Amino acid sequence: MPRKGHPDYAVDPDRGSSASPAKNARLVDLDEHLDRSQSRAGLRDLDSMTEGMSGLSRMQKDRERLFPRGTNADLGDSRMRRQLPQEGQERRPLSSRQRNERSKDRHDAQATMPLTQLRAQKDLVTRPERWRDLNDQLSAGTGDVQALTEKDQEQVRRVDRAIQSYERHNDRGHVLYSNVRMPYYINHQNLPGFLRNNFGAGDRVAFDRFTHATHQLHETAGYVNDPDGRVAVFELQTRRGAYLGQSDKKDNTQHLLPRGMELEVVGVQEASYRAPDGSTGSRMVVQLRDVTPES
Repeated sequence: MPRKGHPDYAVDPDRGSSASPAKNARLVDLDEHLDRSQSRAGLRDLDSMTEGMSGLSRMQKDRERLFPRGTNADLGDSRMRRQLPQEGQERRPLSSRQRNERSKDRHDAQATMPLTQLRAQKDLVTRPERWRDLNDQLSAGTGDVQALTEKDQEQVRRVDRAIQSYERHNDRGHVLYSNVRMPYYINHQNLPGFLRNNFGAGDRVAFDRFTHATHQLHETAGYVNDPDGRVAVFELQTRRGAYLGQSDKKDNTQHLLPRGMELEVVGVQEASYRAPDGSTGSRMVVQLRDVTPES
């Protein structure tokens, strides 16, 4: 979205290279920002055309698509959708029941996955240099998987299918947290104003990369060392992605979001949180709602 103080530039929270789970935001030229948005729209138009080809099977369409489609099971109950917290509402740890149910879904999904998909996903999320390099390529091409080498395309599509396998077992919604480091001149004093000036309600954000998240604000806050106060947190509502965390025996609720997501800004606020040991803290959060096209 264009910076309100400097309309010739835009803040792209997904553009910077990162070997860590945190995203690195970059300032980009406004013309480049608009070109990238148009490129994504063109890729989605091609996916829509692919979906309209009556001669292709579901498997063939998925192989031809440039962005992965969502494959979530029907919502079990409207109360399972999960809503973004209200301003002033303390963020608390995910309940034992929630962690156990999500962990069961993970085990059920992994039991049906080919070993090649499990290996591709593990390679992506456990090797920082691979996380950086593959995501950088996706970002460079605004998510166009066909711009990658054949070997890299194969890994990306295997990770896509691994995530989709989990989604087929998922009948609930998620509220997730992901760190984003703002440009170098931002600190704890000007971070709130910077966020409010550059992430207005209704603005759109694109994630060309895979995204690391958790289901708990205190957990995500613990992933980064932020002495300068440059790191904010995306708090996002979605049904997408795969739970990679544990059951209630460990404080681990990691979640892998698919590439090619589009999100709408709901607002910016300072959010307080409470950890399992009773300690408290707060972070600046940008609330996002998933608006990724279904076709």
